Amino acid sequence: MRASLLSLVYLIHSSVFASSLSVYMWEDTLSPKVRDNWEDQSNIPLMLSHFDNDDERSLLMMKSIQLPFDLVVLDNVSAQIYGRIGEFEDLSQLKGRSNNNEIWNQACGAYAVPYFWGTVGITYRKDLIYAPPNTWQEFVAPPPELVGKIGMINDSTETFLPVLYSLGLSPITSSPDELQAAYPKLVEFNDTVHTYEYILSHIRSQSDKESLQMALAYSGDQYSLNRYLGDEKWGYTIPEGEMFLWVDCLAVSSHSDNKEAAIEFLQYLMQPSVAAQNAVDIKAATPNSKATGLLPEWYLNDASLFPPASRLENAVIDSELSAENISLRAKIINRLLRQHEAKH
Repeated sequence: MRASLLSLVYLIHSSVFASSLSVYMWEDTLSPKVRDNWEDQSNIPLMLSHFDNDDERSLLMMKSIQLPFDLVVLDNVSAQIYGRIGEFEDLSQLKGRSNNNEIWNQACGAYAVPYFWGTVGITYRKDLIYAPPNTWQEFVAPPPELVGKIGMINDSTETFLPVLYSLGLSPITSSPDELQAAYPKLVEFNDTVHTYEYILSHIRSQSDKESLQMALAYSGDQYSLNRYLGDEKWGYTIPEGEMFLWVDCLAVSSHSDNKEAAIEFLQYLMQPSVAAQNAVDIKAATPNSKATGLLPEWYLNDASLFPPASRLENAVIDSELSAENISLRAKIINRLLRQHEAKH
């Protein structure tokens, strides 16, 4: 791999070697080994900046689309939206795309490449909760001992997901009537929530590590929590019913001065051996189907990363909401947050 990567890097214009690549991504989603290997072989350092929810990243992009990043990790919906308006480079012809399962290539579109995918579920303290929720209704109506110990996510889709699923509704419903009908239950559930800060950020920023015992989360978050805390206390479960899938995509900014190097980095990440190393170290589901044969059995058999095929058949991938829908959701979320802050 060293020789093949070096041959690729030599194709990059000499002025690039003195530059770094700025990457805006979720924390703990790039293997240190993969990063070190790239930097050692290419002499192009990576400068990582982090966000902790999709709306935070999207808000920053709306305020100033010309961000100081060469590469950006986005959800599949945002990748399609910002690609359409010309903010990202067209990556449809990258050779490495053929290594990915076509469903993930389609989700990210022509202006991004798939990076990881997974489910939205519940992470919980295995040492304190012996019977995690089997349904979303059990999550939004927790037993008394868990009231005030639940974490949520401040996001235009995920904030609504548990309650909407508990009511038999889609988390990406376009119906204002359904959102309004869910509001009383959202308010009721709001009283049980400890924080709307993403659990990884909350745990890292709080001295009291016991304040949360259960939280809405993305598959793989339990592994990040356990790596950070140095134990194996956190588990992950996906409630019964329809599964909701997220897809993270990597895009190259059209404003980047290092486009060639950024594209070479994407090609590097899509090499099967690199994708396999990244997936095993991060413990997230890789979209790279050609990496499958290089992955260990324990990884491939991890049901938290790869749910049964029978459930995946009916899963829903996050999709675009209308501007009116997003506006209504934002108003409801702001109301919930004000009520929550008033009580805490």
